[in-house]
Amino acid sequence: MLIFSDDFARMQNYESYIKDKDQQKQMKYKLLSIVESAFGDSYARLKPETRNAIDMICFLATEKGFVYAKDSYFAKEHNISTRTIRRVMKTLEDASKIVKAHRSSSKHNGRGAAVYFFVDHPCFTHWQQYFGFDVQADVQAENAEIPCGSRDEEAKKVSTYSLPKNHYIKNHFMYKTIPFIKGVPKLINQTFKDIFKESLRDLYLRVRMASQKVCQSVSMTLSKKDIHSIAYESIHVLFTYIKTRSMSFEEQCKLVYHIALNKFNELVQPEDKKDEEESVMMSPRKIVRKEMLPDWFQAQQEKEETTESQESVSVATEEEMVKMKAILAHYT
Repeated sequence: MLIFSDDFARMQNYESYIKDKDQQKQMKYKLLSIVESAFGDSYARLKPETRNAIDMICFLATEKGFVYAKDSYFAKEHNISTRTIRRVMKTLEDASKIVKAHRSSSKHNGRGAAVYFFVDHPCFTHWQQYFGFDVQADVQAENAEIPCGSRDEEAKKVSTYSLPKNHYIKNHFMYKTIPFIKGVPKLINQTFKDIFKESLRDLYLRVRMASQKVCQSVSMTLSKKDIHSIAYESIHVLFTYIKTRSMSFEEQCKLVYHIALNKFNELVQPEDKKDEEESVMMSPRKIVRKEMLPDWFQAQQEKEETTESQESVSVATEEEMVKMKAILAHYT
């Protein structure tokens, strides 16, 4: 899971859960008790420097539920090794007490410093919805009971003569296939997992973020079928785009996000508005020329209009003279 610079800026600007020092103290003790429960009896055997580092980690996570300081920072502050810090965070991660993500590196297209989210912090619900973390808090897996067979029953002997050798299995075409990416729909997995590999999860997450933004703006819910269909189309457009251009992974995620956002907006657009736009596109447009005419052209046009009016007056006068002559000839 990668956190890009825009998302990290939103994380830092997010409103703090802590309002005063007493509330911060209570939250720190709560997170400390969670850490102690994850370590169990071994917590008391930790060195004082390690426990002080854990205390500092919990303190920094009180406001918004996450810690983004580097392991080397905690190690230097408390005179311990970075390996000790990583071992502490790995223990909490295995116990489902924290979720680990990585900031995108500014020097290369890869993972940067780690960011740790405390699952039991009140702000975690917001981060889980924002980043799409697949985490079930406060759930402990129970070990399945292994049935024991009777001692009197003899184990059945199965011949392994016809089984293939290991090198035959390894050379099979299914051996080199990449496993399905967790959290990504099946069709998108089958089509793009060999191309984007683990990055496919982040691309699909961008599509989900675009769908959430559109749903919030129009106050409606999209079906899974629509989301999966637009996700497939958006990632396919990206795939055809990167065939001819080189892009960083962050640029790929932004492109997929904008493609999906446009498609979701088109999907939720009201039918009346669509018909109105289609009618505007189909109706012929009248071209109106608004450019300014030169002065000499306007004077020439006025002169021609004056001449035409004089000619029409003269014609009308001649007709009137002919009528008058005809009337006088009748009376003479």
